[in-house]
Parts: sequence; structure tokens; C-alpha cells
Amino acid sequence: MNEEPPRPDGLPVSSIAPIFDTTDVYGKEMNLENLLEEYDGVLIDFFRGNW
Repeated sequence: MNEEPPRPDGLPVSSIAPIFDTTDVYGKEMNLENLLEEYDGVLIDFFRGNW
């Protein structure tokens, strides 16, 4: 059985996320600042793709 590498602690609960640019699963460019201008809040969910 392969052992998983240690995971970073990440940000504390209720902390402010840094502004970032990324690409969504459909290839669309996204920017956190633009999303926050359009919506009241943003839920960021990170998941691993090797399960």
C-alpha cells in the first residue's frame, strides 16, 4: 500500500483567501476578485484528482 505524503495545514477557518487566477474544469479563466464583484461570496473547494 502506498503511503500518502504529508499535507500542508492550509489557511485557518474564516481567513481571507488570497486573490488568484485559475482555470475551471471547463477551461474557463477565473479570477477571485471578479467573482467577488459579481457574487456576495465564493465557496472554494479544493479536491485531489487521484482517488
